[in-house]
Amino acid sequence: MSDITLQDPGVQDLSSQDEIARLNKIIRALMDRAERSANAQGSDFNLFQTTIMLEEQVLSRTAALEAALHENEQVNRVLRKTQADLVAAARSAGMAEIATNVLHNVGNVLNSVNVSAGLILSRVRASKLEGLARAAQLMNEHADDLGTFLASDAKGQMIPGYVRQLTPLLVAEQRAVVDELGALTKSVDHIKEIIAAQQTHASASRLIESIRIQELVEDALRMNATGLARHRVVMESGLAQIPALPLDRGRVLQVLMNLVRNARQSMEAAADDGAQLLLNAEIVGDETLRIRVTDTGIGIAPENLTQVFVHGFTTKKDGHGFGLHSAAIAAREMGGTLTVHSDGPGTGATFTLELPIREAAETA
Repeated sequence: MSDITLQDPGVQDLSSQDEIARLNKIIRALMDRAERSANAQGSDFNLFQTTIMLEEQVLSRTAALEAALHENEQVNRVLRKTQADLVAAARSAGMAEIATNVLHNVGNVLNSVNVSAGLILSRVRASKLEGLARAAQLMNEHADDLGTFLASDAKGQMIPGYVRQLTPLLVAEQRAVVDELGALTKSVDHIKEIIAAQQTHASASRLIESIRIQELVEDALRMNATGLARHRVVMESGLAQIPALPLDRGRVLQVLMNLVRNARQSMEAAADDGAQLLLNAEIVGDETLRIRVTDTGIGIAPENLTQVFVHGFTTKKDGHGFGLHSAAIAAREMGGTLTVHSDGPGTGATFTLELPIREAAETA
């Protein structure tokens, strides 16, 4: 009979509990490892998802930037074209403005040309030269007995006295015509200067010569003589005291012509027979030539003082707004200024032209 060993039940239960505990440790270790693995896998997945999202955002942003860049290029093309169009328009406008100013200034001088030509024509038509021609014809008809004709014939006796009276008249007539031809020549020369000034405008060159300002003022008055006939014109003594200065004759005369013309129109609008035009000049600080043109015309409203020199601005029904604008440009081209003062409607106006003397001398 075999030996059978019986184990104590308490001992058997302790061994099972140990095994279970050992197995529980193993299971917990495996679960921890599985959890860590799951967590690791989850982190990788989240990172993957984040990467995918970032890539999508980058692609979306890149597409948006490319679209914006394309749109910006189109906008730049439109801007470049617009800029080119504006430059072309500005150039055309500038050329049109120059042409307008030239035509305006030439037109002003042509009025003087027409007046001079009309006076010359009327004086030639009224010339006493025809009377001298008739007297000469009578003497030719009596060439064979000229002495007897002059001594005995009633008509012949009148010829010597007639010639004596006619001679000073013909001399005065000739002088008047020569003077008017001289004025006409000055006007034509000024037209040439206006055109020459614009032709040399691009190179900013100046036609400088030694000029007495009083002579330019007298020329400007002469070119507006017809319209100034009913107004009193006063040239103060300061004008005569200004010595000859190196000036841009054409531009200074252009300014003075426009200022005198504007003053004349202002006085005409005031309908005052006692209206007066006052002109004066002085040298300020040995550096500046200051010329004032003052009228007792209709004056300028305060709100219009800042607009007076703007191209196209005018308060006249038949005005164009070119004259004062052109004068302001000419003053600026000479390195000077043109300003205006008026206390309001009905108080007249004073225009002041200031030109640097030293700059003019250096340019000359």
